[in-house]
Amino acid sequence: MTDPASSTGQKVRPRRYTAVEMRQAQRKVGRYGGCLMMALFGVPLLIVAIMMSALFLGPVAGALLVMVAVLFGYFYTLLQTSLALLIPSAVVAAMVYAIYRHYHLPVATASPDAGARFAAELARLDALRLEAAKDTRRRVMLYVPMGLALAIAFLVMPGRGVGKSGMLAQGLFALFLIGFAVTVPWLIALSIPSGRYAKTFKRELMPLLLRHRGELRYVEGAVPAVGDLAARGLLPRHDRAAIDDAIAGRYAGYELRLSEIELEREGGKNDTTVFQGLLLTLAVDSPFLGTTIVLDQSRAAPSGLMPVRLEDPRFASIYDVYGNDQVEARTVLTPAVMERLLSMADGGDFFPPSCLVERDSITFAVAQTGTRLLFEPPSLQAHDAAAQLQHLEDELALVFRLVDAMIAMHVAVKPGGVMPPGTSFSERPAAPPTHRS
Repeated sequence: MTDPASSTGQKVRPRRYTAVEMRQAQRKVGRYGGCLMMALFGVPLLIVAIMMSALFLGPVAGALLVMVAVLFGYFYTLLQTSLALLIPSAVVAAMVYAIYRHYHLPVATASPDAGARFAAELARLDALRLEAAKDTRRRVMLYVPMGLALAIAFLVMPGRGVGKSGMLAQGLFALFLIGFAVTVPWLIALSIPSGRYAKTFKRELMPLLLRHRGELRYVEGAVPAVGDLAARGLLPRHDRAAIDDAIAGRYAGYELRLSEIELEREGGKNDTTVFQGLLLTLAVDSPFLGTTIVLDQSRAAPSGLMPVRLEDPRFASIYDVYGNDQVEARTVLTPAVMERLLSMADGGDFFPPSCLVERDSITFAVAQTGTRLLFEPPSLQAHDAAAQLQHLEDELALVFRLVDAMIAMHVAVKPGGVMPPGTSFSERPAAPPTHRS
């Protein structure tokens, strides 16, 4: 059967995974990783247990157990060899992909009126962009050869023979070291000028774009009060909270605060990022009587709240629901609201949101699927200021689609509220912006 898009000559784009599918894929990878770790630690113990058991059995049974232990040993050696090959190769591939994505990130061409609306700002930013790009190239030409020279000097260091590890392992190590020596200096060279330009870019354009969406202001450096949300269970426990960008003010008649946050937990020598994404808090004018919290299944149950059972197997495969008012919890989580929660993050790099409904506010925690920061201009070398502006507008459109869904959720439960112009609760989330190269 012929695809209609291909028959008309249009380029067929690969289907994008939904937020639910991404969460399910993440869990599957976690299960496979857990099984792999169990095999790495459990197989040697199993071999020792089999060999010890063979000592207390007869010669035939003992010989059979020894053969089983040998088979497990062969499997363990094969597993170790595979990991030794795959891990360095995967790291190098990730480094190459990061560089490729930086210079080839698809960005929509600027809208026709963008240049007219922000002509002066775009001209000034393009001058800064070219200067920053030139500075980046100078740093790359200095730092990357230095990193390569250090890596090669280490590889040819006297006394470093092939040894017992073999030629293949040495070749993979050399490939990994050279990839590391190229990528890390490149990232360092890129970060300083790009960071300076990104701050200027957002300070210039973000307030202008937000002005068209409501009485909103762009805020830098203000960390939201996340301690109480962690204590309630919406956010994971953490030791440090950092914020990159925030938007605050009134949108469609509602008080809104939107923050891009990163939460870290201390653990020995290395800190672990336990949450990176958006925190959205919407103040509502019709207070809720009880507390309802919707959490990803991987999260621990919050204290003081009872489980709420809902008759939706797809929703239950992603979420656990808790509340202190069973009637209101079921009133809040109607079938339409549950469907919206599952699909509202589609089209972006987000997992399905967790949410807390309590008193006069709705709070969403929307985790990102990757580590890329939002509202950052793409490559200085590959995209001009107008294309970067369109990239920023697309990301803002995605985020405010989430906010529209929050408002729609409140209106569905508490009739009388106001929907943003041009939206309705019955409609599914809009398709993500299409990028034209």
